[in-house]
Amino acid sequence: MMREIFEWIVIFGAAFILVALLNTAVFSATQVKQTSMLDTLQEGQHLLVEKISYAFGDPSRGDIIVFLENKYPENYLDRVRIFFTDVGDILKPPEKKTNIRMVKRVIGIPGDEVDIRDGKVYLNGIELEEGYVKGVTFQREQPMPLKLGENEYFVMGDNREVSKDSRTFGAIDRSQIEGKAVFRFWPLSGFGTLK
Repeated sequence: MMREIFEWIVIFGAAFILVALLNTAVFSATQVKQTSMLDTLQEGQHLLVEKISYAFGDPSRGDIIVFLENKYPENYLDRVRIFFTDVGDILKPPEKKTNIRMVKRVIGIPGDEVDIRDGKVYLNGIELEEGYVKGVTFQREQPMPLKLGENEYFVMGDNREVSKDSRTFGAIDRSQIEGKAVFRFWPLSGFGTLK
């Protein structure tokens, strides 16, 4: 009997470690908890977040990314700690969770100059064509124009009038970015890839 219990503990432990490794390095799922990405994403939708491509490359302009709001993991061990914190947060209400994730669109990448004037976004002096935007893009607390340094990304929500984004908190660091949102899988009415 004890041997069988031990075998089950080993199996569950190995499965848990495998899930932790996959979740921190390959893929994860997240839920949209804001209206800042309307009409591209609806509040309550569940997304598949792919992490492999960012292990070998960097985010591109236009990518919809998931990032940690106030955490700057420096290595793989930090990512594992974040995973275990997430496991501990499973039964907590959203306002008590330790790790806060945001879903935004990459507008500027390292070396870019981002400017906002007259309700429009300019990237390196050229007005961006943004067919996905809802509302008018106003400048906020962040002084403009903003020149992005090494490992800095300027992100904004598609629903510009309500989005808390780089116009408020500034550029995010590359280490905060967990992955690229690539697929909506729930509810089924929103099932499909993201653009």
